[in-house]
Amino acid sequence: MHLKPSPRAISLYYFGIFAVLGVYLPLFPSWLEGRGVRGLAMGAIAATLPAMGLVAPPVFGLIADALGVRVWLIRAACAGALAVFALLALSSALDVSLGFGGLFAAALAFAFFRAPMFTMADVVALETSLTSGIAYGRLRLWGSISFALMAIVSGALIDPARPAAFPVAIAAALLVAFALSWALPAGDEAPLQRLGRRGGAQGAEGAEGAARAAAAAGGSVRERAGALLRSRDFRLFLAASFLAQSANSSYDLCYTLHLRDVGFPDPLVGVAWAVGVAGEIALMAFSGPLLQRFAPPVALAVAFAGASLRWALLSQVRFWPALLALQPLHAVSFAMMWVASLAYTRDRAPPQILATAQGLFSASAGAGSVIGMLTWGELYKRGGGALTFGVASITAAIAFVLAVTFARSTRRSLSGSSIFSAGSQCQE
Repeated sequence: MHLKPSPRAISLYYFGIFAVLGVYLPLFPSWLEGRGVRGLAMGAIAATLPAMGLVAPPVFGLIADALGVRVWLIRAACAGALAVFALLALSSALDVSLGFGGLFAAALAFAFFRAPMFTMADVVALETSLTSGIAYGRLRLWGSISFALMAIVSGALIDPARPAAFPVAIAAALLVAFALSWALPAGDEAPLQRLGRRGGAQGAEGAEGAARAAAAAGGSVRERAGALLRSRDFRLFLAASFLAQSANSSYDLCYTLHLRDVGFPDPLVGVAWAVGVAGEIALMAFSGPLLQRFAPPVALAVAFAGASLRWALLSQVRFWPALLALQPLHAVSFAMMWVASLAYTRDRAPPQILATAQGLFSASAGAGSVIGMLTWGELYKRGGGALTFGVASITAAIAFVLAVTFARSTRRSLSGSSIFSAGSQCQE
């Protein structure tokens, strides 16, 4: 009997995995600094997260589609990440110095396991939306809520100067996420049995029989993925995603620095970030009706145009109340971009390669983040926020042009309502 994950289980899992990031992202640099890792060494370790996003999502996507697995990959990834931080916590508690090599290896391993924890969650959420009629954004918003809450709580309670405090907190959060992954039923996922059946069938029928089976099914996973990548509209979508995420990374890296340099009150910096997250949560909550009304490529074009406007205003505005008033635009520049991208990916890719297509999108966005992180810091050093966000605005504007182009060349009608509309009908 094939069991579908309930929307509540998906929401709880999102809450669990984003709690991990809510502790990791704000505190990891300070923890590394306490271990004597600074400058280029810190940058190299911190870059493992977006860098692994270039490799792991497509690899795990191909595995997921080839073996027909989703939930078991999620569980394996959670277990792997938990093992990494359990070892880090143990070494820190025993005061064992790992040095740069050990810390880099640990960060790389965590980044590798982290990719399927999140990418496969999106795939399961998309498939659950199809059968439940609940908009993807309403499932995903619990991750944003969790991240905001944990960022506040961990900042107040965890002292990164204490060697074991940070890895113990991450290990505890990963343990909760791993436990919550078991609330997602694996249904008829049986990767080892599938491999056995595939090997037996090929041994009996030979290469000719395997070719006939692939043709009857419309092609293998690799063939379907290749056909998708050869389509002009999907390549333009990946290029636009790369540029848009590159521009967005200017915000992640330089926004706090910009607020400091223009005289934004220090006690309100956290409030400014929270206002942006609140806008993100609000848009995800109402993303169903939005994507029922507008096709995903149209929503993407609006998101990229909104991002370009946001970065242009941020490059020029100096009055701090006005800067705070701009923060709700995060709903457009990030949340709308994200839900519309997943809607486009889900509607554009055949169901048999959904995980692969999602992995390709994640890799494209990850590449944009890596290039952005290597670019914006130097631009900010040379020209401050005016230069940094001015260039980011131009980058997002180019993504907008590409979005308009691939919207016109998309080969099928993309309404998005089938999976993202809150009112869509459940399907068996």
